[in-house]
Amino acid sequence: MNLPDTTSATPLYKQLEEALKEAILSGEFPPGQQIPTENDLSTRWNVSRVTVRKALDALTREKLLTRVSGKGTFVSEEKFQRSMTGIMSFSELCRSQGRRPGAHTIKSVFEPASKEIRERFGMSKEEKAVVLERIRYADDVPVSLETVWFPPRFAFLINEDLNNNSLYDVLRQHHDLWFTHSSKVIELVYANFDVAHYLGVAERHPLISIKSEMVDNHRDISCISHQLVVGDKLRFTV
Repeated sequence: MNLPDTTSATPLYKQLEEALKEAILSGEFPPGQQIPTENDLSTRWNVSRVTVRKALDALTREKLLTRVSGKGTFVSEEKFQRSMTGIMSFSELCRSQGRRPGAHTIKSVFEPASKEIRERFGMSKEEKAVVLERIRYADDVPVSLETVWFPPRFAFLINEDLNNNSLYDVLRQHHDLWFTHSSKVIELVYANFDVAHYLGVAERHPLISIKSEMVDNHRDISCISHQLVVGDKLRFTV
């Protein structure tokens, strides 16, 4: 990056902003790379840290940079694109974009379900739901935390190895079941301590919450899921 032109009418912070943007778009600073610190940029450009901060703030608003508390400022990684119409598993989404899907199972258990879930599944109060909780990865980077509920007849899932395996593939290949359509509720939430730990983000980091109700090829509501997605790693289309 060139030194600033103090004779230009363009403010110094804007010159730095444009220089950093050019470095990002040209690949000099590739996605995921940490950029120089505010002190380094201030020294290199012979400008104040206030000027540097204004340039970084502008690029952060443009989603070209991502600030991670306690770690620094990084070039935003390419977002995964997910359609909100139709049904595509996370694994299919990753593979369609040349990424390597992954999963780590946190729990696979029988648990009491909420009244709402019991009613949707037609369960009695005494019955317990099958509950799966997994961290989903793309190229080893945690992207979402998903919790999935199934009615008791899906007890076979307790014994399935779902680490780095697609749940959809297991259901289709071994149990001749797949999902035909779904309804979704989407909202912005913030990571609590546990979720932040699982996803490698700061506490109170904004997340996209997606609650889905899935209908299978037998026309039954057989799956209810809740995903917490790191919003700066996924783009949605409708």
